[in-house]
Amino acid sequence: MKVLVFCGNLKMGGAQAVAAHIAQYAPADVQVDYVVFGSDIGEYEPLVEAHGSQVFHVSVRKRRPLDYLKKMKAIIRDGRYDVVHAHTMFSCGTVAIAAWLAGAPGRISHSHTNRQGSTRGGLVHRLYRGVMRRIVRWFSTEHLACGVDAGGALYGDRWFAKHGTVLQNGIDMQPYAYSPETRARIRAERGAGDRFVIGHVGHYLPVKNQEFLVRLMPDILKQNPNAALWLLGDGDDREKLAARIEELKLSDSVWLAGNVDNVSEMLSAMDVFAFPSLFEGTPLALIEAQANGVPCVISDAIPKDAWLTDLIVPLSLSEDPAVWVDRILAAERHPDHDYASDMAAHYDDIQTSMNKLYAIYDKYHRREKHGGNV
Repeated sequence: MKVLVFCGNLKMGGAQAVAAHIAQYAPADVQVDYVVFGSDIGEYEPLVEAHGSQVFHVSVRKRRPLDYLKKMKAIIRDGRYDVVHAHTMFSCGTVAIAAWLAGAPGRISHSHTNRQGSTRGGLVHRLYRGVMRRIVRWFSTEHLACGVDAGGALYGDRWFAKHGTVLQNGIDMQPYAYSPETRARIRAERGAGDRFVIGHVGHYLPVKNQEFLVRLMPDILKQNPNAALWLLGDGDDREKLAARIEELKLSDSVWLAGNVDNVSEMLSAMDVFAFPSLFEGTPLALIEAQANGVPCVISDAIPKDAWLTDLIVPLSLSEDPAVWVDRILAAERHPDHDYASDMAAHYDDIQTSMNKLYAIYDKYHRREKHGGNV
């Protein structure tokens, strides 16, 4: 069976991790290839290539959509893919049309963001989303989302409730379980000592809203001069964040960590996880933080699909910043409670999630082999 996965890029991130898992956990008889936009090599690209995947880098010119459609159709047709699986929100519609024209029997659209991320922009953007929503419904054979809100954002609430499928972003919880030994080691390596560490994990992008946390730091430091902010990740906003840190004279208190390969360990070193995103789907970083047992002060724009424990403290971004400061500083760990086991009891691990996905794929492989129609 041959599967072609469309994603914006293969850089570190939640939706990208889900896309990369498709190759990582694929059965031996499944070939998984990828289409990404632009020439940048993402962190997950060598990983999927090590599992035998081919990665197609495609440039997209918004003023020449037909050229893009023809290019996609050619890749799908020439590769004779059984399944085309798009993680590209409303542009899933373009992928679905290309896959239909190329004769791919399985055409899967997959939403990873909530309604707040799908309602921005002016009249032209609203018209575009309305048209593409209908195209996604018509030309896709499967309609997936990481959560109910994410499904409603792409397909419409009532339509998704009737026709869509929630596929959890699977996570193996135990590697994220809290470890006091790891906490002591990481804090010693960082010279954190007994500092009150506020942590965040995510791309440096406007939607993740890290600048909001940086702007809170002067007030946080007034109440607790021993506080520190660790921002794990990287992205386009790095220079902007660095400039704001310099402007506010916070270089001794805010660490732009960049991408790290030991997030599970870093979580144990944190005292509170702050997550003020403007919108999300079901963010893997927040699921991981809860598995670790670190208190989570979050934006209430994040779907309730991800509010899985009593660790969640939701706040509006329009709330008085002083309330955010108070809630962050009031956070307290309960290290004796095994949150990883709690989470594992009602949230799919990666293998379970991938098995559900491969079962969907297999429907279309069997139909093509036996000459059936989709």
